[in-house]
Amino acid sequence: MTTSQIPPKYLTLITAGLAYLSNVFTVNLPYVLKDSPLIEFGFSKVELIKANANILFFQHLGILIGAVVFGMMADKKGRLFLLFTSVFVYSIGTLAGGLSHNYYIFVGFRFIVGLGLAAELGIGLVLISEIFPQEKRSIAVLFIALMGFLGMFLVAALARHFYWRNLYLVGGIISFLIMLFRFGTFESDIFLAIKNEDKNKVSIFHLLKNKKFKYLILSILPTYLITAGSIFIGTFIIKKYNLVFDGSTMIVYFSIGSFLGFIGLSFLSKYLKSRKKTVTICIISMMICSTIFALNSFKLPYIIPILNVAIGLFASYIFELLTITMEQFGTNYRALATTLVFGIGRSSVVIFSILIPIFDKAVFNNYLYTLLTLDVIIFGIALWAINQITENYNRDLQFTE
Repeated sequence: MTTSQIPPKYLTLITAGLAYLSNVFTVNLPYVLKDSPLIEFGFSKVELIKANANILFFQHLGILIGAVVFGMMADKKGRLFLLFTSVFVYSIGTLAGGLSHNYYIFVGFRFIVGLGLAAELGIGLVLISEIFPQEKRSIAVLFIALMGFLGMFLVAALARHFYWRNLYLVGGIISFLIMLFRFGTFESDIFLAIKNEDKNKVSIFHLLKNKKFKYLILSILPTYLITAGSIFIGTFIIKKYNLVFDGSTMIVYFSIGSFLGFIGLSFLSKYLKSRKKTVTICIISMMICSTIFALNSFKLPYIIPILNVAIGLFASYIFELLTITMEQFGTNYRALATTLVFGIGRSSVVIFSILIPIFDKAVFNNYLYTLLTLDVIIFGIALWAINQITENYNRDLQFTE
Protein backbone atom coordinates (compact mmCIF):
# COMPACT_ATOMS: atom_id res chain seq x y z
CA MET A 1 0.00 0.00 0.00
CA THR A 2 1.39 3.40 -0.98
CA THR A 3 0.81 6.60 0.96
CA SER A 4 -1.72 7.67 -1.69
CA GLN A 5 -3.84 4.61 -0.78
CA ILE A 6 -3.85 5.39 2.97
CA PRO A 7 -6.95 7.39 4.02
CA PRO A 8 -5.90 10.99 4.83
CA LYS A 9 -7.17 10.67 8.41
CA TYR A 10 -4.80 7.76 9.11
CA LEU A 11 -1.94 9.33 7.18
CA THR A 12 -2.32 12.38 9.43
CA LEU A 13 -2.16 10.07 12.46
CA ILE A 14 0.98 8.36 11.14
CA THR A 15 2.55 11.77 10.49
CA ALA A 16 1.79 13.00 14.02
CA GLY A 17 3.21 9.75 15.43
CA LEU A 18 6.42 9.99 13.42
CA ALA A 19 6.76 13.63 14.40
CA TYR A 20 6.61 12.69 18.08
CA LEU A 21 9.12 9.85 17.54
CA SER A 22 11.51 12.38 16.08
CA ASN A 23 10.66 14.87 18.87
CA VAL A 24 11.55 12.41 21.65
CA PHE A 25 14.68 11.26 19.81
CA THR A 26 15.84 14.86 19.45
CA VAL A 27 14.98 16.18 22.93
CA ASN A 28 16.81 13.29 24.62
CA LEU A 29 20.08 13.63 22.69
CA PRO A 30 21.70 15.91 25.33
CA TYR A 31 20.62 13.50 28.10
CA VAL A 32 22.02 10.31 26.60
CA LEU A 33 25.13 11.77 24.95
CA LYS A 34 25.93 14.21 27.77
CA ASP A 35 29.72 14.49 27.77
CA SER A 36 30.69 13.37 24.24
CA PRO A 37 30.05 16.69 22.44
CA LEU A 38 31.48 18.72 25.32
CA ILE A 39 34.75 16.81 25.48
CA GLU A 40 35.14 17.39 21.76
CA PHE A 41 34.47 21.10 22.34
CA GLY A 42 37.43 21.12 24.75
CA PHE A 43 35.81 21.12 28.18
CA SER A 44 37.61 19.51 31.12
CA LYS A 45 35.86 17.02 33.39
CA VAL A 46 35.26 19.63 36.10
CA GLU A 47 33.55 21.92 33.57
CA LEU A 48 31.17 19.30 32.17
CA ILE A 49 28.31 19.73 34.65
CA LYS A 50 28.02 23.49 34.10
CA ALA A 51 28.37 23.13 30.31
CA ASN A 52 25.63 20.47 30.24
CA ALA A 53 23.41 22.63 32.44
CA ASN A 54 23.71 25.53 29.98
CA ILE A 55 22.65 23.31 27.08
CA LEU A 56 19.59 22.05 28.95
CA PHE A 57 18.70 25.55 30.18
CA PHE A 58 18.65 27.09 26.70
CA GLN A 59 16.89 24.09 25.16
CA HIS A 60 14.11 24.34 27.74
CA LEU A 61 13.97 28.13 27.49
CA GLY A 62 13.31 27.58 23.77
CA ILE A 63 10.59 25.07 24.65
CA LEU A 64 8.85 27.57 26.93
CA ILE A 65 8.95 30.41 24.37
CA GLY A 66 7.99 28.09 21.52
CA ALA A 67 5.00 26.74 23.46
CA VAL A 68 3.56 30.25 23.74
CA VAL A 69 4.30 31.38 20.18
CA PHE A 70 3.37 28.20 18.29
CA GLY A 71 0.43 27.39 20.57
CA MET A 72 -1.21 30.77 19.90
CA MET A 73 -0.54 30.49 16.17
CA ALA A 74 -2.05 26.99 16.05
CA ASP A 75 -5.34 28.31 17.43
CA LYS A 76 -5.30 31.11 14.83
CA LYS A 77 -3.63 29.71 11.70
CA GLY A 78 -4.35 25.99 11.99
CA ARG A 79 -3.00 22.82 13.56
CA LEU A 80 -1.51 21.18 10.47
CA PHE A 81 0.52 24.16 9.27
CA LEU A 82 2.06 24.67 12.73
CA LEU A 83 2.75 20.96 13.15
CA PHE A 84 4.98 20.96 10.08
CA THR A 85 6.45 24.35 10.95
CA SER A 86 7.56 23.07 14.35
CA VAL A 87 9.07 19.92 12.79
CA PHE A 88 10.95 22.05 10.25
CA VAL A 89 12.36 24.33 12.98
CA TYR A 90 13.79 21.55 15.13
CA SER A 91 15.04 19.68 12.05
CA ILE A 92 17.20 22.69 11.15
CA GLY A 93 18.42 23.08 14.73
CA THR A 94 19.31 19.40 15.12
CA LEU A 95 21.16 19.14 11.80
CA ALA A 96 23.07 22.36 12.44
CA GLY A 97 23.95 21.22 15.97
CA GLY A 98 25.50 18.06 14.56
CA LEU A 99 27.69 20.17 12.28
CA SER A 100 28.71 22.72 14.94
CA HIS A 101 32.32 22.96 16.11
CA ASN A 102 31.80 25.78 18.60
CA TYR A 103 30.11 25.25 21.97
CA TYR A 104 28.23 28.57 22.01
CA ILE A 105 26.90 28.07 18.49
CA PHE A 106 25.87 24.55 19.51
CA VAL A 107 23.96 25.95 22.51
CA GLY A 108 22.25 28.45 20.21
CA PHE A 109 21.05 25.66 17.96
CA ARG A 110 19.72 23.73 20.98
CA PHE A 111 17.64 26.83 21.75
CA ILE A 112 16.25 26.69 18.20
CA VAL A 113 15.56 22.98 18.65
CA GLY A 114 13.61 23.82 21.82
CA LEU A 115 11.48 26.35 19.93
CA GLY A 116 10.41 23.68 17.47
CA LEU A 117 10.02 20.86 19.97
CA ALA A 118 7.73 22.93 22.19
CA ALA A 119 4.58 22.75 20.13
CA GLU A 120 4.85 19.55 18.11
CA LEU A 121 3.26 17.09 20.56
CA GLY A 122 0.52 19.40 21.81
CA ILE A 123 -0.53 20.43 18.31
CA GLY A 124 -0.28 16.85 17.03
CA LEU A 125 -2.50 15.53 19.84
CA VAL A 126 -5.09 18.26 19.31
CA LEU A 127 -5.16 17.69 15.54
CA ILE A 128 -5.61 13.92 15.92
CA SER A 129 -8.21 14.25 18.69
CA GLU A 130 -10.26 16.63 16.54
CA ILE A 131 -10.25 14.51 13.37
CA PHE A 132 -10.98 11.14 15.05
CA PRO A 133 -14.35 10.34 16.67
CA GLN A 134 -14.62 10.27 20.48
CA GLU A 135 -14.62 6.48 20.72
CA LYS A 136 -11.28 6.27 18.86
CA ARG A 137 -9.58 9.21 20.61
CA SER A 138 -7.79 7.10 23.23
CA ILE A 139 -6.41 4.66 20.65
CA ALA A 140 -5.17 7.49 18.42
CA VAL A 141 -3.42 9.16 21.38
CA LEU A 142 -1.99 5.77 22.39
CA PHE A 143 -0.45 5.34 18.93
CA ILE A 144 1.33 8.70 19.22
CA ALA A 145 2.55 7.82 22.73
CA LEU A 146 3.96 4.49 21.53
CA MET A 147 5.85 6.24 18.74
CA GLY A 148 7.39 8.43 21.41
CA PHE A 149 8.47 5.31 23.29
CA LEU A 150 10.12 4.04 20.11
CA GLY A 151 12.01 7.33 19.78
CA MET A 152 13.23 7.13 23.38
CA PHE A 153 14.30 3.51 22.97
CA LEU A 154 16.11 4.22 19.71
CA VAL A 155 18.12 7.16 21.04
CA ALA A 156 19.16 5.22 24.16
CA ALA A 157 20.17 2.14 22.14
CA LEU A 158 21.96 3.99 19.32
CA ALA A 159 23.90 6.24 21.72
CA ARG A 160 25.96 3.22 22.77
CA HIS A 161 27.24 2.52 19.26
CA PHE A 162 27.32 5.72 17.19
CA TYR A 163 29.35 8.91 17.10
CA TRP A 164 27.38 11.81 18.59
CA ARG A 165 27.46 13.94 15.41
CA ASN A 166 25.98 11.07 13.41
CA LEU A 167 23.07 10.81 15.85
CA TYR A 168 22.34 14.52 15.53
CA LEU A 169 22.40 14.24 11.75
CA VAL A 170 20.13 11.18 11.83
CA GLY A 171 17.69 13.05 14.09
CA GLY A 172 17.61 16.01 11.71
CA ILE A 173 17.21 13.88 8.58
CA ILE A 174 14.36 11.83 10.11
CA SER A 175 12.56 15.07 10.93
CA PHE A 176 13.00 16.39 7.39
CA LEU A 177 11.62 13.17 5.92
CA ILE A 178 8.41 13.71 7.88
CA MET A 179 7.87 16.83 5.77
CA LEU A 180 7.22 14.54 2.81
CA PHE A 181 3.87 13.63 4.35
CA ARG A 182 2.70 17.24 4.15
CA PHE A 183 0.57 16.86 1.04
CA GLY A 184 -1.30 13.73 2.12
CA THR A 185 -2.62 15.08 5.42
CA PHE A 186 -5.52 17.39 6.21
CA GLU A 187 -6.66 20.02 8.70
CA SER A 188 -9.17 19.54 11.52
CA ASP A 189 -12.76 20.25 10.43
CA ILE A 190 -13.53 21.36 14.00
CA PHE A 191 -10.88 24.08 13.71
CA LEU A 192 -11.91 25.08 10.17
CA ALA A 193 -15.49 25.61 11.38
CA ILE A 194 -14.40 28.50 13.65
CA LYS A 195 -11.26 29.71 11.85
CA ASN A 196 -12.76 32.96 10.57
CA GLU A 197 -15.12 33.67 13.47
CA ASP A 198 -14.58 36.57 15.87
CA LYS A 199 -14.37 34.22 18.82
CA ASN A 200 -11.23 32.73 17.31
CA LYS A 201 -9.24 35.40 19.15
CA VAL A 202 -6.63 33.87 21.42
CA SER A 203 -5.31 35.66 24.50
CA ILE A 204 -2.62 34.04 26.59
CA PHE A 205 -3.55 36.35 29.47
CA HIS A 206 -7.09 34.99 29.44
CA LEU A 207 -5.66 31.46 29.62
CA LEU A 208 -3.23 32.28 32.42
CA LYS A 209 -6.14 33.49 34.57
CA ASN A 210 -8.01 30.23 34.05
CA LYS A 211 -7.99 28.03 37.19
CA LYS A 212 -8.26 24.81 35.16
CA PHE A 213 -5.07 25.71 33.33
CA LYS A 214 -3.18 26.29 36.59
CA TYR A 215 -4.40 22.99 38.05
CA LEU A 216 -3.28 21.10 34.95
CA ILE A 217 0.22 22.62 35.09
CA LEU A 218 0.57 21.64 38.76
CA SER A 219 -0.61 18.13 37.88
CA ILE A 220 2.09 17.54 35.24
CA LEU A 221 5.04 18.63 37.41
CA PRO A 222 5.77 15.26 39.14
CA THR A 223 6.94 13.67 35.88
CA TYR A 224 9.44 16.46 35.27
CA LEU A 225 10.67 16.53 38.86
CA ILE A 226 11.51 12.86 38.30
CA THR A 227 13.31 13.83 35.07
CA ALA A 228 15.34 16.52 36.84
CA GLY A 229 16.11 14.17 39.70
CA SER A 230 17.45 11.56 37.28
CA ILE A 231 20.16 14.04 36.22
CA PHE A 232 21.52 14.12 39.77
CA ILE A 233 21.07 10.40 40.26
CA GLY A 234 23.10 9.76 37.09
CA THR A 235 25.75 12.40 37.79
CA PHE A 236 26.37 12.02 41.51
CA ILE A 237 24.56 9.14 43.19
CA ILE A 238 25.41 6.27 40.84
CA LYS A 239 29.06 7.33 40.85
CA LYS A 240 29.08 7.66 44.65
CA TYR A 241 27.79 4.12 45.14
CA ASN A 242 29.86 2.65 42.26
CA LEU A 243 26.81 1.15 40.59
CA VAL A 244 27.02 -0.53 37.19
CA PHE A 245 24.34 1.62 35.53
CA ASP A 246 24.83 4.52 33.14
CA GLY A 247 22.43 7.13 31.80
CA SER A 248 21.49 5.25 28.63
CA THR A 249 20.82 2.03 30.59
CA MET A 250 18.51 3.90 32.96
CA ILE A 251 16.65 5.40 29.98
CA VAL A 252 16.17 1.94 28.46
CA TYR A 253 14.54 0.68 31.67
CA PHE A 254 12.44 3.85 31.90
CA SER A 255 11.41 3.37 28.25
CA ILE A 256 10.23 -0.17 28.91
CA GLY A 257 8.07 1.14 31.75
CA SER A 258 6.75 3.94 29.53
CA PHE A 259 5.75 1.40 26.87
CA LEU A 260 3.79 -0.62 29.42
CA GLY A 261 2.28 2.57 30.84
CA PHE A 262 1.13 4.00 27.52
CA ILE A 263 -0.87 0.84 26.86
CA GLY A 264 -1.95 0.01 30.40
CA LEU A 265 -3.04 3.51 31.44
CA SER A 266 -5.07 4.01 28.28
CA PHE A 267 -7.07 0.88 29.05
CA LEU A 268 -7.27 1.74 32.75
CA SER A 269 -8.88 5.09 31.92
CA LYS A 270 -11.30 3.33 29.60
CA TYR A 271 -12.18 0.82 32.32
CA LEU A 272 -12.61 3.51 35.01
CA LYS A 273 -14.31 5.92 32.56
CA SER A 274 -12.06 8.52 34.17
CA ARG A 275 -8.68 9.93 33.21
CA LYS A 276 -8.60 11.91 36.47
CA LYS A 277 -8.64 8.73 38.57
CA THR A 278 -5.88 7.25 36.42
CA VAL A 279 -3.66 10.31 36.93
CA THR A 280 -4.32 10.20 40.69
CA ILE A 281 -3.33 6.52 40.88
CA CYS A 282 -0.13 7.25 38.95
CA ILE A 283 0.97 10.16 41.14
CA ILE A 284 0.46 8.12 44.32
CA SER A 285 2.34 5.16 42.79
CA MET A 286 5.25 7.38 41.73
CA MET A 287 5.46 8.69 45.30
CA ILE A 288 5.70 5.14 46.62
CA CYS A 289 8.43 4.29 44.08
CA SER A 290 10.39 7.43 44.97
CA THR A 291 10.25 6.56 48.68
CA ILE A 292 11.53 3.03 48.05
CA PHE A 293 14.26 4.42 45.80
CA ALA A 294 15.46 6.91 48.40
CA LEU A 295 15.38 4.55 51.38
CA ASN A 296 16.39 1.16 49.99
CA SER A 297 17.65 1.15 46.41
CA PHE A 298 21.38 1.34 47.11
CA LYS A 299 21.24 -1.33 49.79
CA LEU A 300 19.60 -3.59 47.20
CA PRO A 301 21.00 -2.46 43.80
CA TYR A 302 18.94 -4.95 41.79
CA ILE A 303 15.86 -2.92 42.74
CA ILE A 304 17.04 0.04 40.64
CA PRO A 305 16.03 -1.42 37.22
CA ILE A 306 12.66 -2.51 38.64
CA LEU A 307 12.02 0.95 40.07
CA ASN A 308 13.01 2.58 36.79
CA VAL A 309 10.51 0.43 34.92
CA ALA A 310 7.80 1.24 37.49
CA ILE A 311 8.50 4.99 37.45
CA GLY A 312 8.51 4.99 33.63
CA LEU A 313 5.13 3.23 33.70
CA PHE A 314 3.47 5.69 36.06
CA ALA A 315 5.18 8.80 34.64
CA SER A 316 3.53 8.10 31.29
CA TYR A 317 0.30 9.49 32.76
CA ILE A 318 1.17 12.74 30.97
CA PHE A 319 -0.71 11.53 27.89
CA GLU A 320 -3.86 11.02 29.95
CA LEU A 321 -3.31 14.50 31.44
CA LEU A 322 -2.85 16.12 28.03
CA THR A 323 -6.04 14.41 26.85
CA ILE A 324 -7.79 15.87 29.91
CA THR A 325 -6.45 19.28 28.84
CA MET A 326 -7.87 18.89 25.33
CA GLU A 327 -11.24 17.90 26.78
CA GLN A 328 -11.27 20.89 29.17
CA PHE A 329 -10.71 23.68 26.62
CA GLY A 330 -12.68 24.84 23.58
CA THR A 331 -11.38 24.74 20.01
CA ASN A 332 -10.22 28.37 20.13
CA TYR A 333 -7.90 27.68 23.10
CA ARG A 334 -7.25 23.94 22.86
CA ALA A 335 -3.90 23.97 21.06
CA LEU A 336 -2.48 26.81 23.18
CA ALA A 337 -3.59 25.20 26.46
CA THR A 338 -2.32 21.71 25.54
CA THR A 339 0.97 23.03 24.17
CA LEU A 340 1.58 25.28 27.17
CA VAL A 341 0.78 22.63 29.77
CA PHE A 342 3.27 20.29 28.11
CA GLY A 343 5.80 23.05 27.39
CA ILE A 344 5.77 24.46 30.92
CA GLY A 345 6.02 20.92 32.27
CA ARG A 346 9.07 20.19 30.13
CA SER A 347 10.63 23.56 30.97
CA SER A 348 10.19 22.96 34.70
CA VAL A 349 13.12 20.52 34.42
CA VAL A 350 15.42 23.55 34.39
CA ILE A 351 13.78 25.09 37.47
CA PHE A 352 13.97 21.80 39.37
CA SER A 353 17.57 21.29 38.26
CA ILE A 354 18.46 24.65 39.83
CA LEU A 355 16.28 24.12 42.91
CA ILE A 356 17.53 20.61 43.80
CA PRO A 357 21.21 21.50 44.51
CA ILE A 358 20.22 24.72 46.34
CA PHE A 359 17.77 22.84 48.55
CA ASP A 360 20.26 20.03 49.06
CA LYS A 361 23.04 22.38 50.18
CA ALA A 362 20.73 24.33 52.49
CA VAL A 363 19.02 21.38 54.18
CA PHE A 364 20.18 17.78 53.74
CA ASN A 365 23.50 17.57 51.91
CA ASN A 366 22.14 14.24 50.66
CA TYR A 367 20.57 14.13 47.19
CA LEU A 368 18.39 11.11 47.95
CA TYR A 369 16.67 12.79 50.90
CA THR A 370 16.49 16.10 49.05
CA LEU A 371 14.71 14.47 46.11
CA LEU A 372 12.36 12.55 48.41
CA THR A 373 11.38 15.75 50.26
CA LEU A 374 10.71 17.63 47.04
CA ASP A 375 8.73 14.65 45.74
CA VAL A 376 6.46 14.73 48.80
CA ILE A 377 5.80 18.46 48.32
CA ILE A 378 5.31 18.53 44.54
CA PHE A 379 3.41 15.25 44.35
CA GLY A 380 1.11 16.37 47.17
CA ILE A 381 0.32 19.62 45.35
CA ALA A 382 -0.29 17.69 42.12
CA LEU A 383 -2.72 15.31 43.85
CA TRP A 384 -4.70 18.25 45.19
CA ALA A 385 -4.67 20.01 41.80
CA ILE A 386 -5.85 17.09 39.66
CA ASN A 387 -8.81 16.59 41.96
CA GLN A 388 -9.95 20.18 41.38
CA ILE A 389 -10.58 19.35 37.71
CA THR A 390 -14.06 18.36 36.52
CA GLU A 391 -14.12 14.97 34.79
CA ASN A 392 -14.96 15.30 31.08
CA TYR A 393 -14.08 11.81 29.88
CA ASN A 394 -14.43 11.46 26.07
CA ARG A 395 -16.16 14.83 25.77
CA ASP A 396 -17.27 16.01 22.34
CA LEU A 397 -14.63 18.55 21.25
CA GLN A 398 -16.95 20.70 19.13
CA PHE A 399 -17.21 23.66 21.51
CA THR A 400 -15.49 26.99 22.07
CA GLU A 401 -14.55 29.10 25.06
